[in-house]
Amino acid sequence: MAANQLSPGVVVQERDLTTITTLSTANIGAIAAPFELGPVEEIIEISNERGLVERFGKPNDNNFEYWFTAAQFLAYGGVLKTIRVNSTSLKNAVDSGTAPLIKNLQEYETTFETANNNFKWAARTAGAKGNSIGIFVTDAGADQIGVIPAPGSGNEYEFVADAALSVTSGAAGKVFKYSIVLTVTTVVGDFAVGTATTIGIGGSNESVNVLSWDPANKKLEIGLPSGGVTGIIADGQTITQGSNTAVIAASGIERRLYIAHNKDSIDFAAADSVADTNSTAVAITSVRTDYAEREYLPGVKWVNVAPRPATSLSVSNDGGFRDELHIVVVDIDGKITGTAGAVLERFVGVSKASDGKTSVGETNYYPEVIKQRSQYIYWAEHESGTFAATATAADGNWGLAGAARQFNLLRSAAGSVDYPAGRTTLGSKNNATYYYRLAGGADYATSGGDYTVSNADIATAYGLISDPESQTVDFILGGPSGADDAAAIAKVTSLVNITDERKDCIAFISPRRGNVVGISNTTTITDNIVNFFDQLPSSSYTVFDSGYKYIYDKYNDVYRFVPCNGDVAGLCLQTTEVAEPWFSPAGFQRGILRNAIKLAFSPNKTQRDRLYANRVNPIVSFPGQGVVLFGDKTALGFASAFDRINVRRLFLTIERVISGAARSQLFEQNDESQRSLFLNIVEPYLRDVQGRRGVTDFLVKCDSDNNPPEAVDRGEFYAEIYVKPTRTINYITLTFVATRTGVAFSEVAN
Repeated sequence: MAANQLSPGVVVQERDLTTITTLSTANIGAIAAPFELGPVEEIIEISNERGLVERFGKPNDNNFEYWFTAAQFLAYGGVLKTIRVNSTSLKNAVDSGTAPLIKNLQEYETTFETANNNFKWAARTAGAKGNSIGIFVTDAGADQIGVIPAPGSGNEYEFVADAALSVTSGAAGKVFKYSIVLTVTTVVGDFAVGTATTIGIGGSNESVNVLSWDPANKKLEIGLPSGGVTGIIADGQTITQGSNTAVIAASGIERRLYIAHNKDSIDFAAADSVADTNSTAVAITSVRTDYAEREYLPGVKWVNVAPRPATSLSVSNDGGFRDELHIVVVDIDGKITGTAGAVLERFVGVSKASDGKTSVGETNYYPEVIKQRSQYIYWAEHESGTFAATATAADGNWGLAGAARQFNLLRSAAGSVDYPAGRTTLGSKNNATYYYRLAGGADYATSGGDYTVSNADIATAYGLISDPESQTVDFILGGPSGADDAAAIAKVTSLVNITDERKDCIAFISPRRGNVVGISNTTTITDNIVNFFDQLPSSSYTVFDSGYKYIYDKYNDVYRFVPCNGDVAGLCLQTTEVAEPWFSPAGFQRGILRNAIKLAFSPNKTQRDRLYANRVNPIVSFPGQGVVLFGDKTALGFASAFDRINVRRLFLTIERVISGAARSQLFEQNDESQRSLFLNIVEPYLRDVQGRRGVTDFLVKCDSDNNPPEAVDRGEFYAEIYVKPTRTINYITLTFVATRTGVAFSEVAN
């Protein structure tokens, strides 16, 4: 009688098998390599070659074997967990001090973000390319430029930075800077910014400070020393700096008084009378906005980036003042983009206030914005060389809460020099543009034209994917094995140890480059390959191949030999997509390698026999048929069902699926009903695998026989799964028999 039915009726029942039958492999690979860019010792998932370039840079002469191993795997589909290997030689470029290594975001947050650093900015990624980065920063700076006339008699005006200014209209503020811009003629030589310069004034020589020099427009900006100068600067006077000389042109003098307003001050206006430090009154001739003229590169104005930084809405609502910054990151030398001066990224209107917010309530605090959004830089310290907007500098220090705070302004001590060719027009001394040029970044050391990384560092990188519970991996790519047998054996052994420990993935290994490439004698190559792999451990979780293939490197316009282990792993991935994971990835149906112009070594039949007998899968070039993986052995050193790739991948697949089903049994009732439920999940799945030609037969035993009462009392659950894997065809014998006329085939067919 049907359960729970006391009278005739129909009971509808459902059984969900979809949660298990669709599970197989994730098609995820992993590689650790000395890439040119990217975070160090951090797993980054890449799904295509473009992503590889964007996160880890293009291949170069020092790392192309690693790079193309990764790229060739990605050509077959799937996802690659990519790890940049550490090295003691790696350094991040910084704007000052000793360059450190900042491996990744996690290390930045734990070691550098809250530390007292000897630099203010660092490249986001370690390596020499960070040395091409320049960072330009500006804030509100001066509000106005007041143009003042020449003194009628006596000496030059002396306006000292930070001195108070006020006029009867109510406008009030501070002297941001005072400078004299000279248009010159008859130039001899090239004036240096920051160098003392002599000028003849009234027949006597005076020392002034060169703030900027624009040779294209023949404009020389000078500042007066403390105490000013005796006499008045006039047309026709000669400027001398060592052997450099110039003559002041007619009507070539403009005296600029840069003014920073007090909070809530009105603008200064033409005809307003201001007094210098000697209490000499002078009427402002005209006024204009400083920001409209401010540049971050010669000829490139900040107004083309964004409107003038001011006070953000969130800080203004809290009674704060002038918290906004603009930050522009530039590829100064073109080492990153290929174009010198290319803008890499912009951060507009970010806040000096630790609690600054955007209009939608997200953080706008500039170190946090840089951390979250920048691909090229890390923040390390606030700028200390600032203009005190309030009586006490600490009142306006950056990084404090914005409430009732007047933030200090940028006013450079050294300024934006050294771009380009040691000069810049307005990014000079005492200006509101700060220029930070990064330096000290260093790549991996090289040996024999290759990046050198220790086996310990490689093992550490691969160790990030050693835990099967936290990292799903199907294929581990070995890349180039190593510079010599000892290094290669150590590297490969560490990978074999990972796969043997995980027991859910396969490592793919090619021979050493020196054993294959550049050797004309194929017998010697065969000997080299056999001898090399003979020194490596036995494992059914490892696959050896014989190949180095010849490809075109479009990034550097050269042809290169690269190892084939990325391709062999890719063929396994492809087999999962076009057939099943338990099908062989070898042969003419599924084993044709992509992007192979030729092979460094294509073994003949005799050589293939020897390689195959020694656990090595030959890669062979067949005329008119392509480059083919012509073997499907694992690196197991003895005869077993697990000495075949398809069988190993069958078990990896069903083990992953069934263990996932078993995990759902944890903490359930340990009784016959639960065991039946487990059988009802597993058996249909294995029947599905059988129908898809993975196994010829199977048995699942999970009953009271293998779960006796004493095991149940210990909280234990046992299931035994027996499978007969489908085997692949490796050897074909064709016998052709000629018979006499009149002989029946039935007589000879036995």
